[in-house]
Amino acid sequence: MDLGRQFCRRITVGAIVEGLPVSNGQYVGGVFGWFSAFAVLCGIGLCIGYSLLGACWLVKKSEGEVREAAYYRLHYLAIGLLAFLLLAFLLIVFVYALAADLRVMARWVERPYLFVFPAIGAAAMIALARNVLRREDGAPFYMVALIFAAAFGTLAISFWPYMIPFSITIEEAAAPHSSLAFMFWGAGLFVFPLMLLYTAISYSVFRGKIKPTPEPY
Repeated sequence: MDLGRQFCRRITVGAIVEGLPVSNGQYVGGVFGWFSAFAVLCGIGLCIGYSLLGACWLVKKSEGEVREAAYYRLHYLAIGLLAFLLLAFLLIVFVYALAADLRVMARWVERPYLFVFPAIGAAAMIALARNVLRREDGAPFYMVALIFAAAFGTLAISFWPYMIPFSITIEEAAAPHSSLAFMFWGAGLFVFPLMLLYTAISYSVFRGKIKPTPEPY
């Protein structure tokens, strides 16, 4: 309860990236109060990105008509993602953020080393284009995964050390020490290794490509 009251006191317009309609510590927006141009751009980008990731997975794991169909769509999805990143984020979002004087932009201006994550994403995009042109089946999936990792890394370092941007830090949002200790000794040392082992076995069993058969199952 104390954490909730603290959150209500500290959250203001502009607290979460571009702001939510808040008055006197209370949310005053409607059902679509979260709806904005920035949210729409993020949604479009995720749809394009996940579609591209799926196409790269089909290229990596299949042969024949499925592989060719995935390659056909992969070209358009890669071009669409590149155009989206250049146009939507680099031009629209950054220009808008500078014009609106968002707090996140001040961090990027003060800490230019943060651009290492976007640079990794750009390098992965270049490698993806080269792999697609050379029709290297295995590499595109990992390049798109690296693009996603760079994107989420960029988001994380933009708001570090906040869990709720500019309102609640990770330390403030963390569970009590007893709960964290229980999770570490229970899930961290027992459940998590089992999950890693299960994932490794799954990838080992289903490794390689799926070859087309003359007759369906």
